[in-house]
Amino acid sequence: MNDDGTLNEDAGKYAGKSRWDTRYEVTAELEKLGLLVKKEDNPMKVPICNRSRDVVEPLIKPQWWMKMDSLAEEALKAVKNGEIKIRPESAEKSYFRWLESIQDWCLSRQLYWGHQIPAYFVTFEGEKAGDAADGALWITGRTTEEAQAKAEKKWPGKNFTLRRDEDVLDTW
Repeated sequence: MNDDGTLNEDAGKYAGKSRWDTRYEVTAELEKLGLLVKKEDNPMKVPICNRSRDVVEPLIKPQWWMKMDSLAEEALKAVKNGEIKIRPESAEKSYFRWLESIQDWCLSRQLYWGHQIPAYFVTFEGEKAGDAADGALWITGRTTEEAQAKAEKKWPGKNFTLRRDEDVLDTW
């Protein structure tokens, strides 16, 4: 399924059509072919969006993760060498326990509404667009210019465009 609720290219002749309309078309086609066994109500809970009142369709999306080891290492060092003091001192034990067992952080889940991730998908000129799930085709940067420079260094001599990841917290 595409982000706008239409079916993607994997849906064959239904590609680009609304998920709602397609349900009826598939049912009609199954009836026409004599393949429909029966239709019956299926009582179930349908998740509804509080904001739009639309049906929430499960759609798996890649998540952005940030390596935390090196950040935790620096934070631990700063307290151990006295550069930073933890107050009250009784909280120091929790601080060390937390940072010594730190795990990578899911950045996607922490964004405030409307804030875009500083990641850019690379599309090479004259080539079929790659798969957005391929992590190798993403570049990050504090600015578009920084991401452009990183991409030029990674793929010297290649013509490409960068597309910023549109995913923000309020689109979920």
